[in-house]
Amino acid sequence: MNAPLRMSHRSVAQNLNLLVVDDDKLEIDLTSTILGEALADVCVEGVSDPTQALAAIRANAFDCVLIDYNMPKLDGIALGREIRAEFPYLPLVLMTGVGYDTLVADALRGGFTDYIPKDKISHESAQRTIGRAIETIAQTRLIEEQRQELEHFAYALAHDFKQPIRQIRVFADLLMEGLQAQDNPEAQTHLSFLSDASRRLTALVDVMSQYTLLNKAPELALVEIGEVVASVRANLEEFIADRNGILLADASARAFGNEALMAQVLQNLVVNGLRYNKSKRPRVVIRTDAAAEGKCRIIVSDHGIGIENR
Repeated sequence: MNAPLRMSHRSVAQNLNLLVVDDDKLEIDLTSTILGEALADVCVEGVSDPTQALAAIRANAFDCVLIDYNMPKLDGIALGREIRAEFPYLPLVLMTGVGYDTLVADALRGGFTDYIPKDKISHESAQRTIGRAIETIAQTRLIEEQRQELEHFAYALAHDFKQPIRQIRVFADLLMEGLQAQDNPEAQTHLSFLSDASRRLTALVDVMSQYTLLNKAPELALVEIGEVVASVRANLEEFIADRNGILLADASARAFGNEALMAQVLQNLVVNGLRYNKSKRPRVVIRTDAAAEGKCRIIVSDHGIGIENR
């Protein structure tokens, strides 16, 4: 575990514990002197053997580690990757006498938080760079914790949704089995709609859970666009009637996609087209323009208020 991040938004915090990794002991002494003069009550340790840096970090709670790039046993970027793999929230600053942009880019991709040219290490640059590195890691850690909390909430929400949806589908199917079609054909139709709607909702919860919780791309398959539009029409039947609207469709193509997400997108477009429309009879048209097998353009048009040009 890393030490608590002690950082204010306006200045570098006091009582920092820093580690300098450099194969040149004179450079360690010089950097330590500058850091000691620039930061209040700072404690600076030095390691001249980069292969011993991880052991030092494991033994002490450092607020930031400054690493030289050009070291014979292990270059700074490689060492930074090793440290980052074990300590994801430890601020790392690369010190280099070589100012190549590609080197800096490699360092940042490798897990470094910031960098500072050796010939520009001063009281001011040390305060600015170390403070920025510590604050960046603090923000990164906060964002990750919030993401994990949101993921846990979304998982619980998806789990809680699926049980009542399943119950609705099961009881609707049981009622359909027990109800003779000739006795009440209208009730049979309504129950069929209810069962189909619950299945679509289950599919949507599943694909959203897969996308948001597992960070996986939604599964794609060959989708009948006409069937997707039919499900959208069924979902919005009451809304369309309330708006006195019309949904026209000429969509017979097939395309690779995710049926649940495609239905959600089209449903949102239809709702917006009917809602933001001042016509007495708002109209939305969905049509397809097939380009090749598995590919097509889906064109959604309406005569609503549109978006104002700026």
